[in-house]
Order: sequence, then C-alpha cells, then structure tokens
Amino acid sequence: MEERYHNFDHSRQNTEIQQPIQPKKKRRTILWVMLVLLLLIGVSGFAYFYGSYQARKDFYQTGDDVAYPADSVYVDGWASPADYANWKDAVFTIPQYDDIPVSFKRGIVKIFMDNDYLNKESSEIYFFTKIKDRAYRVIAYGNFTGQGEREMAFLLESADYESSAIFIIPQKGNVLYWKKLPGELPTIKSFKKGDLIYMDKTELVPAPVDGIIRQTKSSKYVLIYNQQTKTFSEYYQYTNEDINNIREERSAEEEEVPDSTDAE
Repeated sequence: MEERYHNFDHSRQNTEIQQPIQPKKKRRTILWVMLVLLLLIGVSGFAYFYGSYQARKDFYQTGDDVAYPADSVYVDGWASPADYANWKDAVFTIPQYDDIPVSFKRGIVKIFMDNDYLNKESSEIYFFTKIKDRAYRVIAYGNFTGQGEREMAFLLESADYESSAIFIIPQKGNVLYWKKLPGELPTIKSFKKGDLIYMDKTELVPAPVDGIIRQTKSSKYVLIYNQQTKTFSEYYQYTNEDINNIREERSAEEEEVPDSTDAE
C-alpha cells in the first residue's frame, strides 16, 4: 500500500508540471511587441510630418540661403535653384537683406536676370542700396492687393545714383507693379487697412487695403491698390502746411466774391 501511494503521488506531480502555463506568457510577449511596433510607427510618422512642416516653414518664413525644398511645381516668377545660387550674392550684397524670405529672393533674382541688371555693360542698371541704414527703408511687406497673400514692395537705385524704381511682387515673384522714379531716391514703408490717409480730397479716410508710403524730403505719396481699375494708384498726402494754405486760399476766394446786395 505504501509503495502504491508513492507511485500515485509521483504521477500527480508530473501532471501538475505539464499544465499549460506557456500560452499566457506568449500572449503577453506578443502584446508588448505590438505596442513597441505601434510606438515606433507613431514616432516615425511624427518625425516625418514634423520634418516636412519645418522645411516648409523655413522656406517661406526665413531667409535661409543654404537649404530649401525642391520645387513641387514650376514657378514662372522664380529663378531656378541653380541661377539663384549663382546670382544671389551679387543681388543681395549686404547682410541687411538676409531676412528677406527665399521665395521673394528668388523672384527678385529673376527680375534682375530678365532685365539684365547684372550686366555691367547694360544701358540700364538697377541695384539694391548698399547703405546699411537705408536698406531697411527700401523694403515693405503687406497684403497690398487684398487677396490674403503676403506681398513685397522694394526700391532699386539707378546707376546714376539720383533715380530709382519701385516694384511690388507676391511670393511667387511675378511683378504686380513697376514704376520708374526719375530724379527721386525715396524711402518706403507699409501701412495697414483702416489707417487714415488722403485719397483725392483733403479729408482723411480709412484705407481700403494695406498700402505703401513713398516719401522724400519734400513730398509724401501713398500707393494703394484700386479694386475698380485692378492696378495701383498714387495719392498725394497733404501736410499741415498744405491744409492751412488750402484753407487760406478758399477763404480769400470767398472774400473776393461780390455780395449781390451791393448791386441793388
């Protein structure tokens, strides 16, 4: 009996050892592997999309001259990457222009190339001022046409050092406005929609869109987009002296009108 009891107990121990405990461990292992894979996929996806976002941000909002993404579409108003790399230092000659976004820079380089401004033998040469204090006053940004896109106005000086030209371009570089300014070396700055300006009359009115102030020592004009004519119009900005002179002239004219009662 005792020997039989020991045999029975040994069988029971073998049975307990062979009970299925491995599948639980396998399930836990598989679950952890899946979680790790999902985590890796998530991190990789985030890195990819963040990298793309940062590249676009650097391209459109900074003056990075070294790296920019390949053109996804052909942009007629931009210099090619090769032309831009070749000519950018000849166009933007001082550090004060480093903050101009690359999209605008490529448009400006193309303007220089198309108009032969980089050819010293050209009959007509324009360039950015090399005076550091003046450089900040020859560039202005705004939503000038009211289309919701950032646009840039800039002044170029003529080789005679007495004249200039003004350009307005969007980020894709195509010229929206261009005008020679003979015998004039003004400065420019932008103003916002709603700011008070003079338009046709000697009464201040809210500006319908963003615009540009062009100023010299003796005069001030605003350049503003005309929604009816689909072009830019200029308006002289009166000084206090101008307003006082106009009022005095009107008063003098009124005094010169004879009183009809005197003839009776």
